[in-house]
Amino acid sequence: MFTNLLGVLGDGLPSGYRGLSAFALLGVAWLSWYMWRFTIRPALHPMQPKEMPYWIPVIGHGIQFFKDSEATFTKSRKYFGDVRKPFALTVMRQRLYIVTSPQDVSAIYRNTTTLTFDEFVRDMMLSFGASEEGVRKMWESRRTGGNVGSLHKVLAHAGEDYYRQQFHPGDRLNDLWSNIQDRLSASLQWNAITSDKLLSAQHDVKTVSLMDLCQDVLFSSATSAVFGDRLLQLAPKLLKAFIVFDDESWKLTYKLPPFLAKEMHKARQEIFAALQSYFALPRDGRTGATWVVDILETEMRRIGLEEHDIAALFGMPFWVINGNAYKLCFWYMAYLVNDAELLRAVRAEVDPAISQGLLGLEGRLEECPRLVAVYHEVLRCHTASASVRSVAAPTDLGDVTLDAGAKVLLPYRQLHFDASVFGPHVEEFRADRFLPTQISAKARVSVLSVAARPIAQGVMWQGENCLRLQRSWFIVTISMLLLCTLEWRKQGSLDVT
Repeated sequence: MFTNLLGVLGDGLPSGYRGLSAFALLGVAWLSWYMWRFTIRPALHPMQPKEMPYWIPVIGHGIQFFKDSEATFTKSRKYFGDVRKPFALTVMRQRLYIVTSPQDVSAIYRNTTTLTFDEFVRDMMLSFGASEEGVRKMWESRRTGGNVGSLHKVLAHAGEDYYRQQFHPGDRLNDLWSNIQDRLSASLQWNAITSDKLLSAQHDVKTVSLMDLCQDVLFSSATSAVFGDRLLQLAPKLLKAFIVFDDESWKLTYKLPPFLAKEMHKARQEIFAALQSYFALPRDGRTGATWVVDILETEMRRIGLEEHDIAALFGMPFWVINGNAYKLCFWYMAYLVNDAELLRAVRAEVDPAISQGLLGLEGRLEECPRLVAVYHEVLRCHTASASVRSVAAPTDLGDVTLDAGAKVLLPYRQLHFDASVFGPHVEEFRADRFLPTQISAKARVSVLSVAARPIAQGVMWQGENCLRLQRSWFIVTISMLLLCTLEWRKQGSLDVT
């Protein structure tokens, strides 16, 4: 029909003008679309979040979004006056509501009826390689273990209870802490820094990549503490595959086609193959796993899942366990080794705490204000995770209404650079920003806790509890690094690059 219309309009015109008339008609059509989309339609629906204008229909902000999503969020937020109200982006036909206010994010977490996380989790289960049948069983089968009061939950949701029991103060958590601390200590001994981890070595000087060291120490310690030693014995190159996957994982989240994500899919397959080989072994051939791994595997087998689906479903917790720790550790140590005064101040707090031994160490370290404050600032500056919700029904959020069928995206980094919460110069790293002497320190930590909700077995951990757990695990690691047998200097007995 459109071609016929062009033909009719072009009849009788000199041939040189026909192309011009077609171009003019396309221009009128585009202008009509633009006026409707960004002027008339918003006026007719004032309760809907305002949409960031774009030039190309369908594609929307897709190109710039995939190049630099944070820059796209920031530009859009400022376009609407930086008032931090929800706004809309169109990315490859998909309508996304972007939420950057701590109050709105908290309201979204409280809404578990019209704003659901389940669709995203199902998609991620499939993306990690689980079968349609396996995912169906996870969302239909009820659990049998744990507390009687939660037996009504489907297994996809029951993981929340299992993780809470694993990380609740008590014997299970104490055993895990002890295991991690022993492995960290062993990994950081001078003789453990072997030739394959060195950039160079001469007499009593070893030059290492700080990033590589953080990756190796944290990945091996956490993976072996959670799954036992057998997984890394089966797949000694698993770290290499994981780093590639972690760097490219955003392509999995945003469902880029395979031809644009070859390296990510290859790495994901290597991780999957390692986990499948691990779960194919009899349990007495892979001892040392934590309680939560054992109970989840037991429940998965009870509902009829095979090794293929079990391995795929454990891909998500495996990613969470290892995904952020090494990056935060790298940045923490990078700031310290480049600031001698800050390094001395942190070590002055840590030395007395760790000199009493490993037992109860995490509790003593929590009382080190400078150590914890720097951790919070590193977390603020270098966390770039996000969460997604699906709008199941029209939902009021503040003074706007979210349409059913859209996606809600919560980019946590946008919260962390809110000057009204974190004070001036939010683009800069400031080691004293979270010290208890700061008037707004508690409020700032509270906002960080909103974003401290990593995915675990398809559910979200509680914000403040999770932040406390992450902090304890992280500051123990940093303390081990600071007080191991190595001397941390930019130039000296251990050279970090």
